[in-house]
Amino acid sequence: MGLILGFLLLLLASLANGAPEEEWSRTYGGPGHEVGGPISRAQDGGYVMTGMTESYGSGNGDLWLVKSDRNGSKLWDLTRGGGGVDVGESVIAARDGGYVVAGYTTSFGAGGRDVWLLKTDAEGNLEWERTFGGPGEEAAWSVEEAPSGGYVVVGWTDSYGIGKVDLWLIKTDPRGVEEWNRTIGGPGDDEGLAVVATRDGGYAIAGRTTSFGVGEEDGWLVKTDGLGAKEWARTFGGKGEDGLSSLRETEEGYVGAGYSNSFGSEGFEIWLVKADFQGVEVWNRTAGTPAADFGSSIEVASDGGYAVVGSTSRAGTRASPDDALLLKTDPEGRAEWSVLLGGDGIQSGISVLVAEEGGYIVGGFTNRGSGGGFDLWMTKLGEGRGRSGPIDRAGQDKGDSSATF
Repeated sequence: MGLILGFLLLLLASLANGAPEEEWSRTYGGPGHEVGGPISRAQDGGYVMTGMTESYGSGNGDLWLVKSDRNGSKLWDLTRGGGGVDVGESVIAARDGGYVVAGYTTSFGAGGRDVWLLKTDAEGNLEWERTFGGPGEEAAWSVEEAPSGGYVVVGWTDSYGIGKVDLWLIKTDPRGVEEWNRTIGGPGDDEGLAVVATRDGGYAIAGRTTSFGVGEEDGWLVKTDGLGAKEWARTFGGKGEDGLSSLRETEEGYVGAGYSNSFGSEGFEIWLVKADFQGVEVWNRTAGTPAADFGSSIEVASDGGYAVVGSTSRAGTRASPDDALLLKTDPEGRAEWSVLLGGDGIQSGISVLVAEEGGYIVGGFTNRGSGGGFDLWMTKLGEGRGRSGPIDRAGQDKGDSSATF
């Protein structure tokens, strides 16, 4: 089947199965490039988004924080950076009404690239910032507010640990001062991409590993106690490349989303993995379009199913997105509907939220309708009511492909 025909059939099937329609769409940017798109819900019902801007600020690329109302209209923004490249990779709304952003900086810190953590008040005024790192390079991909207060950040480091790159977990106090840090990994490359604070007071981390597992790169799920000590770790995947980019805790355990070319078709597909509280696999599913597909973010939907956003790539790589893809599954991970987002141009889906009034908020970046390259992008979609989605290429349990070490 040709790619164009495949996308047309996907679009028609999605409409027939009740996929949601776009209610509004907003872009944020200037004459240069803006990329990113992690979003979080603000306490006032609006949204906050982070990424990187080349249009504003003082460097080759500055961290950008954008606050909007519930309809996506920008209320304020903050740029922060120096002469290097400075990027926001994750943002949360703090309990005190402010915002915390984690990412990386080449303008400040001890090495070529360091973990960077910033805190603002509710109006976007910078309260404090911290860098963490050594003589090598580090980056943070996810931040969470800790149950005991302060913040926990996950990413990677090649300054510390025992491998080429190790997962790095950092805990700070409410002022961003480090309380402890932990490295977890083996002789290869091991990276934490998402962290959640668990109901037992510890942390669960999703990512990818080349040190453990059975393939070139395996999905990785790590559980620690409240002080970051590893309790267990599991790998998921096959002989190809598999990774988990996003994670949520559920009533039954953990569900993660990412990418796999070990299962499903010959190329990359969006990959969902459900595990119990000990990390034992319950099921895994793949779904996607005729192009290569990569999942970036997962949320639990109001009906107990899952909403996953990601990107399609006809070039077959995560670095070459073509369209943003929103996928909705039932509670067992079977696709109900999917929809391609954005229209003309290039779009990448980075983050998804379930809107309080129903429907979905997707964050990412796009060059649709932009006079200055890529812009940050936020769109609202209504509730989908589709069933029996056409792009689910699994529809059955894969068996337990997990391992422990």
